[in-house]
Amino acid sequence: MNSFKEYLDLLSKTYEEAVDFLLQKYGPAHDDYFREKSYQRFMNGEIKNIAKGKISRTNEGLYCHHIDEIKWLKVSDKDFVKRFNIPFECQRKDRLVYCDLVEHSILHVLITKETSFEFGYPGYELYLKPIIEDWYLNKAIPKTEWMKNCYNTSYLEAQEAFNILKGMQKTLGKGYFNTLLDYYEEIKKKEEERIKWLKQLEQARINERDELIKRAKQLHSKSPRKNIVAISYSIYIEYKDPKDIFKRNIAVTYEEYDSKKKKYTKEKILEDLLIYIESLQELG
Repeated sequence: MNSFKEYLDLLSKTYEEAVDFLLQKYGPAHDDYFREKSYQRFMNGEIKNIAKGKISRTNEGLYCHHIDEIKWLKVSDKDFVKRFNIPFECQRKDRLVYCDLVEHSILHVLITKETSFEFGYPGYELYLKPIIEDWYLNKAIPKTEWMKNCYNTSYLEAQEAFNILKGMQKTLGKGYFNTLLDYYEEIKKKEEERIKWLKQLEQARINERDELIKRAKQLHSKSPRKNIVAISYSIYIEYKDPKDIFKRNIAVTYEEYDSKKKKYTKEKILEDLLIYIESLQELG
């Protein structure tokens, strides 16, 4: 039985049957997910993080799944552990099962179905399903080594991945795209909308810088120093690259900029700013 047919068969099982199948396929865990003493100290507020056991098998492309996620949300998340007082028994090695990416998704689908969406769904909808789409439909091969291992272990052709996704959605009583082509058309449409949105933001920033330049030209020797410094900071730093719509390249804060300018008179700051503006306009 190839992986695709095995996934379909797994999807037809109950959650308990699927867990038993995967335990037989990959074998049991040999360590608890978290160290018990560390877990208790964390629960008592003595430490901020919990030491993990030796449970990783990402070198084989496998994820570690908590069997008791059918009763608790995010059992591996320390914040949820404390918030819901999740007992350590859920972290013991006999409550863990290994699975590849698609099998992990199917486990979450079965949990969601059997708990009427009380558990399992956030992990599937927000984390696992998007990864399958990204890796196998969008053909975005991951770059980190452990993710590459996971990518290869559960590898499916695009049509097979699409069929599995459609089957999981059907199991949950939810729709999906009719065909793989429909999926790609929707992705294309969203990308076009994203590009249009980015261009609109870029133009808005260009307009904002033009307005700042207009205001800078209205400054004079009697203008308050703070106004001159503030506008010069915006033009030199915040709007240096108007296409940088998310302001990723701002390395100098206003406070740092203001401090460096204290050795100059406001007239000198304004003079340099107007010369800079003139050079920008000459460049177009």
